[in-house]
Amino acid sequence: MFLIEPGAGLHDPQSNQTRDYPEICSAVESFGEALASPAKSLVFLFCRNTLPCVYAYLGSIEAGHAVAMLDEALAAEFRTRLIDLYQPEFVAAADASLNPGADYDAASGREGLFLWRRHSHAAVLPHPDLALLLSTSGSTGTPKFVRLTRRNVDSNARSIRAGLGIDGDERPITSLPLHYSYGLSVLNSHLVAGAKIVVSNAGLMTPDFWNTVRDQQCTSWAGVPYSYQILKRLDLDKLNVPSLRTLTQAGGRLHTDLVAQFHARMIDRGGRLFVMYGQTEATARISILPSHMLPEKLGSAGQAIAGGVLSVDPETSEIRYQGPNVMMGYAESRQDLMLGDVMGGVLPTGDLGYLDADGCLFLTGRRKRDAKVFGLRLNMDEVEEMLRGYGPTAVIAGNEKLVIYCEHGDTVAFTQYTKDLSSLLKLHAGAFEFHRVHQLPLNANGKIDYPKLGSAL
Repeated sequence: MFLIEPGAGLHDPQSNQTRDYPEICSAVESFGEALASPAKSLVFLFCRNTLPCVYAYLGSIEAGHAVAMLDEALAAEFRTRLIDLYQPEFVAAADASLNPGADYDAASGREGLFLWRRHSHAAVLPHPDLALLLSTSGSTGTPKFVRLTRRNVDSNARSIRAGLGIDGDERPITSLPLHYSYGLSVLNSHLVAGAKIVVSNAGLMTPDFWNTVRDQQCTSWAGVPYSYQILKRLDLDKLNVPSLRTLTQAGGRLHTDLVAQFHARMIDRGGRLFVMYGQTEATARISILPSHMLPEKLGSAGQAIAGGVLSVDPETSEIRYQGPNVMMGYAESRQDLMLGDVMGGVLPTGDLGYLDADGCLFLTGRRKRDAKVFGLRLNMDEVEEMLRGYGPTAVIAGNEKLVIYCEHGDTVAFTQYTKDLSSLLKLHAGAFEFHRVHQLPLNANGKIDYPKLGSAL
């Protein structure tokens, strides 16, 4: 059975139901049977953090199909565009209102999921090795997916298990979405360790979440930088969760002051903090900084995971990663699903940095026009395009926000733009900061000079 090792268990705090290893395997097989098809198919899973969605994810891959993990809250226009572009043979969701339309018939769902089957099979079959599609840019609805194999997922899960020392006694809680590579990796790395996973859909700020951590005696919690800012405000010591002994952090650079604070706090509790670095293109994790290397290696993203190799391009300082968890390549349409491996196990990360004498990675910048906001990767060019209809616009990355410069608009307009972006991207309004400028700075090629934007005010 894909990823699931004996001893693994799942707990649903909403229903207070626990599923052991045989029950999980049975539910996964049952969902796979609902996907009976004469040919390899594509499954779109609009998911939330629930047991049925876990079964659908694993069951789709176990049945030999490829599954795209998508945010259930994705804006309707983005959802429709993706379905039209990729023509999935199956669509699964917990919400009946996500019916994909006239091209689909209702099929027999399983354990709280609705399932729709396309009238006809698309002409292009997914590559035999393709197992998982993950979005590259959070909630922007981009049609660009990372194409991953079973081997990618399995190898990364086992490397993370080894790097974090995960065993069958661990009891993590799903504090991140399953459609997000980091959140999915928490599930995967604990399933292969035979651990018990508490699958919660509650928000980090809700009493339900922390009551579950306490009642279920959860031992580990995963967060992005924004999560740690929240955790600092909540005050770990006041939450009364003595069982929590492991914290992991990825999804962007966490300020070194917070790393030092949480490391010290966990040492006092007899626990550990692991700082990690990863990309969806590498399935999830690329490097891990063991807790015992703090505070000596403060600011580092750690050493390459087992089976992986980090290197630095001597001319550009771009970080390169090589390992069995590197994707097959990207997909931007149904046609691309038939492609094989175009990466050869080597990933130019787009990040800049260096390796110290101990092989520890230090990141110094990024080449690509991507930003991490509240743990989600957003393509700034795509956000620009969303606003460009109003007039010239430029977007750069700020501290956990996008800073947006416009040759148009006023306070009223910016308030409306913020509401529109928040609704489309499912992000808090604090993720956007607008500024009016007389003219966007341009370089000699007539392109926006992003480094000079700050002085344009």
